[in-house]
Amino acid sequence: MKRITSLLLTLAFLVLPLALCGCNKESEGESSENASSEIEESYPMIIIDNDPNYTNVLLGKSYAVTGLYPDASSPSYPDEDGKSLTDGIRPTDTAKYSDKTFVGFNKNASDYVSDGYASVKADLGGLYYLDKFVASVGSCYHIDVGIDSPEFVAIYLSNDGKEWYNAGVAQSVDSASKSTIDITLKLDGALTARYVDFRFIGKGNWIMAAETEAFGIPAEEALAYPATDEPISFLFIGNSSTYFFNIPHKFQQICKAAGINVEVEYCCIGGAYLREYADASNERHGKLLRDKLGKKSYDYVVVQDNSNADYPESKPAMDIIVPLIEENGAELLIYERYSSNDDPTQRLNSAYRHHVNYGKLAVDFGVERIARGTDAFLFCEEKYPNEVIYHTDNSHHSHAGAFLIATVWAKTFLDIDVDGNSYTAGLDADTVAALRECARLACEQGYDYPQDN
Repeated sequence: MKRITSLLLTLAFLVLPLALCGCNKESEGESSENASSEIEESYPMIIIDNDPNYTNVLLGKSYAVTGLYPDASSPSYPDEDGKSLTDGIRPTDTAKYSDKTFVGFNKNASDYVSDGYASVKADLGGLYYLDKFVASVGSCYHIDVGIDSPEFVAIYLSNDGKEWYNAGVAQSVDSASKSTIDITLKLDGALTARYVDFRFIGKGNWIMAAETEAFGIPAEEALAYPATDEPISFLFIGNSSTYFFNIPHKFQQICKAAGINVEVEYCCIGGAYLREYADASNERHGKLLRDKLGKKSYDYVVVQDNSNADYPESKPAMDIIVPLIEENGAELLIYERYSSNDDPTQRLNSAYRHHVNYGKLAVDFGVERIARGTDAFLFCEEKYPNEVIYHTDNSHHSHAGAFLIATVWAKTFLDIDVDGNSYTAGLDADTVAALRECARLACEQGYDYPQDN
């Protein structure tokens, strides 16, 4: 490697510590600086933040976005002049969500549905050493109109614009006292890149982004990215009972905390039935599934049907979907969803219907690993009634409910021992302990349904 001037280059061949992206308990509105990447022993520690040339190298650079709503040609909250996200201008603490400094991304945008995230992909125009990334985003200051900070921001880097490396994931620490917060990912050592991709994974429907920043210094040559284990890839087919509050990404972070490299992709549309994905003529659902399975081979595909679907409806859809999964080379897994009945007195009967439905499907298609979200929710409602596992609509799962389901997935699909896992989704210790106990009960002994007795 060429001699690097004005740069502290420590060729100590150290392992950079793995800092997981669980939410830090910092003062309200401060950033969470967490790198969820692991760098192998032979990769040099490159320290640049004391260099006099260290600056935001993304300032004024060009970029492309996905996730605008309803589409890029007529977005509700447009990117003013195509430079709002790198112009260095931030909203005031009391700025309205309609302020022109904000660009609006939405989970219902077609490319967000397809990708599972909104993206700001920038070209720096040359190679740089980079070690810090900041996304300035709208906070829950405007939660009354459905705007919340994204739950995760993942940073991907590329030297050539073709091969991308996951540099890490940061989680927001939200604030209701001001319009904007910074979400920061700080690496222990710098990596080279010409291209930076900020991937926003939202909590609610709307994500308002104001600025993206990448800090570094010019690089003389591209360095190969650290080697990582080949990721275990999951594709999730379902609806909001899978994607709401980002269960797949919570599952991914539990896995990462356990030292397992997992990739997650969605094929999830709100209110979807498996029969819609099975229908090859369905332009939205059927096409999306076939595009996903046609472009990439997965290790596992996880299926979940609409809450109103029963066995006679789910089975014909699975008869079509399962051969597509087999052709892809993936193993079929089942997520037995929780009851979405908004009447708590009816949830046991509703859960039992799902228990029977998914149990029959598992027998039909030889599936041994069934993630029993039904059982985990019933255990939690009985043992810990004060834990809020349902959202305010009393039908969808809450943030805590999403963590519960992700924990069930981790134990069921990859046999992860979740006790002591460092990822907590920002929940308090007592809540985490209760949810993990209910997940263990669901996975290890199962709920004793009175209808079976």
